[in-house]
Amino acid sequence: MNREPLRVDDAYYINHNTDYSKFADAVMDVGPAPCTFHECPKINECKTEEKECFAFRIWVNKGEKYLTEKNKKGIIKCVEKMGTRFESLK
Repeated sequence: MNREPLRVDDAYYINHNTDYSKFADAVMDVGPAPCTFHECPKINECKTEEKECFAFRIWVNKGEKYLTEKNKKGIIKCVEKMGTRFESLK
């Protein structure tokens, strides 16, 4: 069974909006890091030693909503993970 290869409609290239300003705004507007938002006492240590905790890594992936998400016990997830499982910055 022979099939024609998939092709992108030429109109896509003509009509496609390549304005990435909204994406750039989203990348730059991630809000405060958990360390500053929750005033972590280890913030200077992490800066000096160039390391990140588990809460920081999750915040990088989930964004600002992670700063106030609560678990079933009503504890803010971010605060629970701050200062744990340190790794070098990547």
